[in-house]
Amino acid sequence: MSALSLPLRRRSSLRPLLLALILAIGPACAWASGGGGHGEEAKKEAEAAPKEPSYVNEKGVEARGYTYKRVARDDKGEPEPVPKAPPAPPPVKEDKAAEKKDEGHGGGGHGEEPKKEDKKKEEKKEAKAEGHGGGGGEHGGGGHGGGHGGKEAKAEKKIELSKVYARSVIRLGLDNRPLTPVLHSNPYADYFLCRDTISERYRDTLLDEINTFADQMGLARAHALPCTVKVAKPGTKVPGAIFVEFYVDEAAARACIRGGECGETRLVLLMPKDKSGKSPQDIYRSYTLTDAKKYKRADYCVSPRGQLLAKKNCYVHLHPDWLFN
Repeated sequence: MSALSLPLRRRSSLRPLLLALILAIGPACAWASGGGGHGEEAKKEAEAAPKEPSYVNEKGVEARGYTYKRVARDDKGEPEPVPKAPPAPPPVKEDKAAEKKDEGHGGGGHGEEPKKEDKKKEEKKEAKAEGHGGGGGEHGGGGHGGGHGGKEAKAEKKIELSKVYARSVIRLGLDNRPLTPVLHSNPYADYFLCRDTISERYRDTLLDEINTFADQMGLARAHALPCTVKVAKPGTKVPGAIFVEFYVDEAAARACIRGGECGETRLVLLMPKDKSGKSPQDIYRSYTLTDAKKYKRADYCVSPRGQLLAKKNCYVHLHPDWLFN
């Protein structure tokens, strides 16, 4: 036997011993080092790791050295129906009448003052009671004497309009004066605003006609505003006459209204044919246009239907037997 053969045999006999020691020592070292901690981490990692998908049992498609198959769906079953929530109960309506009674008679007694609304209602009831009775009436027992008196008072408040001038033309009272307040007064006439006195349609008709005559005469045109109703005072040539006056500008309006001096007159006299009031629709329109600087003056007479009757004053035209005609 050679000298090299002995060490080889010894080595071969030591291998089984080394393997036995490694197998015995390995679990003990792992337990000592982690105390079972690495085992739990391994479990968590295994649970967190994505699950291998299950494939459909089919042949698949081969490409690039792989076989591709479809992934099977998870059979989770049908969704369970969700139970419906019960309907909400209807809102409870608060009894406002009961609350008002409680506020008036409870929770503080009769010492609390009633609300403003309750006061107003009580006042209305008292007013009605006074209207239908409240002091004795003709029917006895606090009857309806006061109520009938209120109706009579309302009837007295109704305004009676003029029977000479049609309401569709101009709104005047029985004294043939406007029902609106006086705008200005000078020694010759009282002035009122056209608004609420002359209808807009009639005012536009007068303005169109007066500007037509102004164009023919080569004079300045009048404007819609200001527009005044002029009532002649006693002592003038035609006391009580009703005029509608327009102006070429504000300066001319101030001179005519305040001083009674009109250098550029744009005036129309409303002349009723029948002053008895039987035919108030027959109102002639007598126009007068002047220009002091140009020494021009002209008169025109227009019928109630808008026909030009003559280039003269309507009074002269309607009374041909007049002394100075």
